[in-house]
Amino acid sequence: MEASTPLTMDHGATCDSECWTDALARDGFTLIPDAVSPSEVERLRAVCASLRQQDFAAVRRDSLFGIRRLLTNSPELRATMAKPPFVSWARSVLGPAAVPVYGVFFDKTAGANWPVRWHQDVAIHAGGTLPVAGYEARPGKDGVAHLLPPVEVSQQMLAIRIHLDDAPSNHGALRVIPGSHLLGRLSNDALRHLIDGAQAVHCEARAGDVMLMRPLLVHASSPCELPSHRRVVHIEYSAFQLPDGLEWCG
Repeated sequence: MEASTPLTMDHGATCDSECWTDALARDGFTLIPDAVSPSEVERLRAVCASLRQQDFAAVRRDSLFGIRRLLTNSPELRATMAKPPFVSWARSVLGPAAVPVYGVFFDKTAGANWPVRWHQDVAIHAGGTLPVAGYEARPGKDGVAHLLPPVEVSQQMLAIRIHLDDAPSNHGALRVIPGSHLLGRLSNDALRHLIDGAQAVHCEARAGDVMLMRPLLVHASSPCELPSHRRVVHIEYSAFQLPDGLEWCG
């Protein structure tokens, strides 16, 4: 793979809806700078920190580094993500039926500082009591059900990543391959071939910035080089109605 190029944006600039939706459609991601106020960033940090003693929170060396099923486990966060501006962004892309269906919090700290290999988010966080044609069960994590759905489901979803800390290129900024979401669901061989010749982009961000991305965008991240937090609230939205027998796992 060729060297990554940092994505930088003027934090004094504005980007109207047409601008960012065009970028999202073309590249599979876009960054909205200063989308969340400093006071709201502090509130979101506090809400996530308040969940650290619960069974569903992942703590290592006394540092909270992950919370799965964030919407189910925090009604406050579910309510926030179902309101503007978050749900408005999702509905601008997916239509008026879009709602938040899954959330996760993660933080890269000295005690939990892991690399994430190049991949697409091909599975959905959903489950049910009956097998449903076209939805293949996959191993879950921490008790969260995973299904491999028809590719059309992933193409009708959007992830919103709310940065609660600065994420420069040496501090776990997401790396992406622009336009890769348009290639559909890639086989392992196709993914390796793409990575070998692609020009990656580092999506540097500041606390309060929001990144919107399509699940099939090929992305990765490196361990942090700085001894500080890199907290992100990641929320998935969908306007897709799952078939009878299945439900989103929050």
